[in-house]
Amino acid sequence: MKSSITTVKVNKDLYESFKIQNVKSKFHLQDLVNRAMYLYLNDLEFKDRLYNFIIPVLSEESQVTKLNITGSTR
Repeated sequence: MKSSITTVKVNKDLYESFKIQNVKSKFHLQDLVNRAMYLYLNDLEFKDRLYNFIIPVLSEESQVTKLNITGSTR
């Protein structure tokens, strides 16, 4: 499988929680991203869930800009 290197900014608190939770399982961010992209492209329910999902506020810093992931109007 060919790979592409990219850079994304992620919520620090979410990323730290993800790393801590997955230390023993060896499930990496790359695994999550690849699987999520596959599901996004191939599973309409998954895609709709992502479009309508609101990330809960995790810290004071993220309260300044509450992350709200919404889809395009269809």
